[in-house]
Amino acid sequence: MMESRRRGLRHTMRFKLVAGVAAILVPLIGLLNFNQYYAAQVVRTQVAESNQSYISLYMNQIDGILEEIDSFLIGMIVSDPNLPLLDKRQSEEQAALLKVQLSKQLTNEIARYGTMDEFFIYSAIDNSLIESFSSRPSYSERVAVGEEIVRLLSLTSMKSSREARNWIVREINGGYYILRLLQAERNIYVGAWVKADSLLVPLKMIDLGEHGLSLFATTDGKPMMQAEFVRDNEIDLSFAGGSYSLSGKQERYLTVGALSKQGDFRLAAIIPEQKILKSLFNLREWNTAVSVGSIVLLPLSLLLLRRTVLLPIRRLLTAMKRIGEGHMQGIPKAGFSTEEFRVVNDNFNYMLTQIRELKIHVYEEQLSKQQAELRQLQTTINPHFYLNSLNIMHSLAAVGDYQLIQEMSRCLADYFRYIFRSGASFVSLGDELMHTRNYIRIQELRFPGQLSGEIEVPSYLLELAVPSLVIQTFVENAVKHAFSLEKPFRLTLRGKLESDGSEPRLLLVIEDTGNGFPQEVLESLAEGRSLEREDGSRHGLWNARRRLELLYEGRADLKLANRNSGGARVEIRLPMKPFPKGEDDNDAERVNRR
Repeated sequence: MMESRRRGLRHTMRFKLVAGVAAILVPLIGLLNFNQYYAAQVVRTQVAESNQSYISLYMNQIDGILEEIDSFLIGMIVSDPNLPLLDKRQSEEQAALLKVQLSKQLTNEIARYGTMDEFFIYSAIDNSLIESFSSRPSYSERVAVGEEIVRLLSLTSMKSSREARNWIVREINGGYYILRLLQAERNIYVGAWVKADSLLVPLKMIDLGEHGLSLFATTDGKPMMQAEFVRDNEIDLSFAGGSYSLSGKQERYLTVGALSKQGDFRLAAIIPEQKILKSLFNLREWNTAVSVGSIVLLPLSLLLLRRTVLLPIRRLLTAMKRIGEGHMQGIPKAGFSTEEFRVVNDNFNYMLTQIRELKIHVYEEQLSKQQAELRQLQTTINPHFYLNSLNIMHSLAAVGDYQLIQEMSRCLADYFRYIFRSGASFVSLGDELMHTRNYIRIQELRFPGQLSGEIEVPSYLLELAVPSLVIQTFVENAVKHAFSLEKPFRLTLRGKLESDGSEPRLLLVIEDTGNGFPQEVLESLAEGRSLEREDGSRHGLWNARRRLELLYEGRADLKLANRNSGGARVEIRLPMKPFPKGEDDNDAERVNRR
């Protein structure tokens, strides 16, 4: 039932109007938001490409500084005559004097190359460092970096690795340093280092916004500075998805970067998305206002549509449904309606008045026609048994069985008295069962030992009204078409009350042990076709079904089927209708007699 309601709701005008408005509005809102998303993507891409160029320019500038330091160190290795002397055995005085000369030379150079924090020469012979510092690093930094340099140069793997050919990045005491190590002689190394913070130049050509910043990061995305800011805002520095990334926890950041050609690190710029999309925020607010306004206007427009269109249509449909139920009432006048619906309502009420008058005349004609058809159907039932009855009396007289003739005469008298009486449409169930009992007894006398019948109906049902001769029609049909002398034939009739949830009904079940109904008869009755014989007469089953339709106006139910064990089964369900007590009352014990 719920499924049928949903299916019916989908076909209503209200559902179709709402669905139509939603089908227009939802794509428009989606298109607005898609345009906003697309515009934001275009702006991000353009900003990323523009800033990528600047970042690459700054990265090249930093690489140029590192390349210049490389050139100086290589030139020192090639042209300085003092370096080869360090790799030779000398006296302490000569070694000390040589180190002083080299230290002075490095001091001169550190002032010339102000970008570097230290130039150094390392001797593996005595694990000594000749160092020259700028003014930036603290003493603790000098000691920590010096120890790291000694540790790195003491490693055999470091001497032969690829890292020895590039600037390398090392984290020392929480800070990041960029080191360059070059081998001058077998046991002599020269190099330089600078703290990452000192190498970072201001990105003057890029507007990073109030919360934007630039920094160095390792190739695996680990920040070499501003680590707390990057961690707290969950900013992605790996660039695994392309030339830029968009990340952030509360506020989103656009990150662009460029790899260094001199070392394993990159320069990155972090730009707040708010800065990038500042020009689009007004468009975003406008789109949001339009979307919210459309959603708010939708129920208002539907409310107006309901008052002007849906309610008048609903009143019209309600009036039509009541007419279908038999209530000939017009459409009440509404205080608020359009001129078109006023014209429709006035014409509908005028038409309804004419239909009401016409229906009275048609109803009277139908009553007369139904009464005539019922009388005709009853008269087609009456002659069926007449000739067979005369044959039975003749047979009993021939054998001289006067006791059976007496019983047969009484049964036939009751039988024909019931058939040829006034022809009332309804009789009591008790009278109908007594008549059926007489018919079965006549057949039992006619075919002793071959045919038997049984009637089981509670006595409290005998005062209910049923159509006359309906039960006898199905019993007679069973005997006429299913009985044969080849095997015993048994016929049973049972009755009870049942309820289908709306009203109690009388259920009468007639079963026999014959061959059952032919399949074509069942199909014809199921399809509502008339069972007309070659002589123009109709089958008794069709007559009985037609009488039930006329008398109960479709509320009665007739079901014909064949039993699994053999034989026919007829189920008759009739609405409960009490029969007035009178002279036709019968004793229940006589009806249930076997």
